[in-house]
Amino acid sequence: MHSTARTAANRYPERVTYERDAVYAILDEALAVHVGFNTDLGPVVIPTLHMRVDDQLLLHGSAFGRFITTAASGAPLCVTATLIDGVILGRASSHHSAAYRSAMVFGTASPIEDERERADALAQVVESVIPGRLSGPHAARRPNTEEARYTACLTMPIEEFSMKVRAGFARDEPKDDHVESWAGWIPLTTTPGIPVPDEITGDRFPAPTYDPSVHRFRQD
Repeated sequence: MHSTARTAANRYPERVTYERDAVYAILDEALAVHVGFNTDLGPVVIPTLHMRVDDQLLLHGSAFGRFITTAASGAPLCVTATLIDGVILGRASSHHSAAYRSAMVFGTASPIEDERERADALAQVVESVIPGRLSGPHAARRPNTEEARYTACLTMPIEEFSMKVRAGFARDEPKDDHVESWAGWIPLTTTPGIPVPDEITGDRFPAPTYDPSVHRFRQD
């Protein structure tokens, strides 16, 4: 994959890659994406849960919401996922930054019209957040076709994309070497909390456990 007019970097092009596997790694790790699109009242950005299936993104939302109705009409979309890995501190305030990995995908999405297929796609989104949630002895109920009537699911081909990474230390200048201030970077990680059961669940069923290999809770 090569850059396009929309994905080419104007600043720090050395941080950008167009490798599909690298972009997929970010999309798979991120719990949510942000979807940007234009409306009659101006640009809008909506956060939503997602899932990647091969070379497509699954995006879901209210069947009657602004995001779904606009996207389903064929409007151009910009989908972004960002993972913050830390904060970068320099000796000069102008060189403070963040360590991050971000992916950007451009394209259009199509609604899944068949209610059974849509229900299955919604189940896939749930499985992407909590692997194993809809299988096994203590599985949650799968989406049905009635629920699929008011929760829509879109498919978006991943064809035009880029990835940008910022890592390392601040780009301090020699003129600031004398500044007596700590410089370096502070790693940040997502730390899962202890699952809290509701009143009906109590201690009758095992809670999901965190699997750092997939950055997700897993229902065993």
